[in-house]
Amino acid sequence: MSSFERYTVLNGQPGVRVTRLSGMRRFAQRCATGIAATGVTAAILLAAEPWSSKDSSTWTSREVQQVLTDSPWAQQAGAKFGLAAEEPEAPPPGPPAAQPGLGGPVNSGVRWDGGVGRSRGADPTLNVLIRWDSALPVREALQRSNPDPHQAYIHERAGRDYIISIIGLVPAGRYRSVGQAASDSRSDDAVDARNPEEMLEGVMSASRLMAKDKPAISPEDAKLDAATGTLHIFFPRTAPITASDKDVLFITRFGALSIQRQFRLKNMKYHEKLEL
Repeated sequence: MSSFERYTVLNGQPGVRVTRLSGMRRFAQRCATGIAATGVTAAILLAAEPWSSKDSSTWTSREVQQVLTDSPWAQQAGAKFGLAAEEPEAPPPGPPAAQPGLGGPVNSGVRWDGGVGRSRGADPTLNVLIRWDSALPVREALQRSNPDPHQAYIHERAGRDYIISIIGLVPAGRYRSVGQAASDSRSDDAVDARNPEEMLEGVMSASRLMAKDKPAISPEDAKLDAATGTLHIFFPRTAPITASDKDVLFITRFGALSIQRQFRLKNMKYHEKLEL
């Protein structure tokens, strides 16, 4: 019997002659069918992504929210206790020294990070949303979702900055708006009476955009939407991020919490163009 043939015996009777080569052909056909089905499935999923196949003016409300909360430009990340591996520890700014003849400053117990400190026991993780608000599809989705004067400012800055927004890290109303006078009303006890600038400086000093084999990009500005708690971090586009970088890593720190999120650049294309 040839090495490429075998016989099957059923109930003691010779069966049908089959060849191993035929079996290999059937296996190859099944693999080809599986690959074709996978390709069709991928094409269907790609077509289902609103940024891949539809103009933003035709996005449904659900698709707008998908762009803003679950897309290549908007990803969940876990804020964890500890330091980002790439960054050295930077202690939070301390209180000013006491002046001669005066007592030292009273410790209000309020931290620049809004009261986020390491707790005893198991370290919890806070889920936050990291979003590229400077990316065109996100700006178009924001305009569809909640058009307001603030979006005009984001649109203006997007031309010269990569704008990374962090949602869910700072509680809404934790800080008063910049320029708002401090209040002695007891109803404001839950609000940090200080200007948030100190907190923003701390976030800026710990934030970076990092691509392989390139210098890290440091932010030039940071803003807080006090009403929603959304942080906006502005990185200059003077050091462009390109598709050849493949991935870009965002890191920051908020008090004792560190955040890292990597973004795959090949997925961040809109109308065949990399949008960041």
